[in-house]
Amino acid sequence: MQSSTNWIQSFIYLTLITISLYLLHILILSDRLTISHHKITIKKHPHLPLRFNSDGTFKILQVADMHYGTGLTRCRDVLSSEFDSCSDLNTTWFLKRMIEDEKPDFIAFTGDNIFGSSTNDAAESLFKAFGPAMDSRLPWAAVLGNHDQESTMTREELMSFISLMDYSLSQPNPLTQDPTDPTKQKIMTEIDGFGNYDLRVWGPPGYPLANQTNDSR
Repeated sequence: MQSSTNWIQSFIYLTLITISLYLLHILILSDRLTISHHKITIKKHPHLPLRFNSDGTFKILQVADMHYGTGLTRCRDVLSSEFDSCSDLNTTWFLKRMIEDEKPDFIAFTGDNIFGSSTNDAAESLFKAFGPAMDSRLPWAAVLGNHDQESTMTREELMSFISLMDYSLSQPNPLTQDPTDPTKQKIMTEIDGFGNYDLRVWGPPGYPLANQTNDSR
């Protein structure tokens, strides 16, 4: 009788351990976690390398000074009759329409992407500001202006965060090879600031310049 009781206790104990390990795997090792109200997923990468089209074109949509706030932040410097109906959402709708109409090969955000003093959550504002670019699945990159860092992230944190967003080609700074090990790379720290990097656009496939590049800085 005692032996049977011990066996049942051991079985229950092992079952609890198995369930605990399974839950630990789901919560920690899964490629999709939920932290607070944000879903964290493995970064989606654009098709690379960047290349000119066969007709020699490479269209860049430049987006500057969105000054994005919380998503509902009111517009500034508009007519009083427009104030009640104008917010960050107008920027989102406009950007979506520009992407759909222009069909760019690449989107470049060139500073003051968010208006730091208008939001208490820089990460949330970045997700909303760059949302149309990520939804388009087009390659995009961003640099910073003088207002981006006025919220909850430093410039270094902002660039690191932006570089991890879906389809982003942004970099905190360029990567350099470790002279002691060519397979290793590290972020260049000898230059001032963050967001100093270059992107290369290769020639169209099947053409003599297919393996040559032009730098986009």
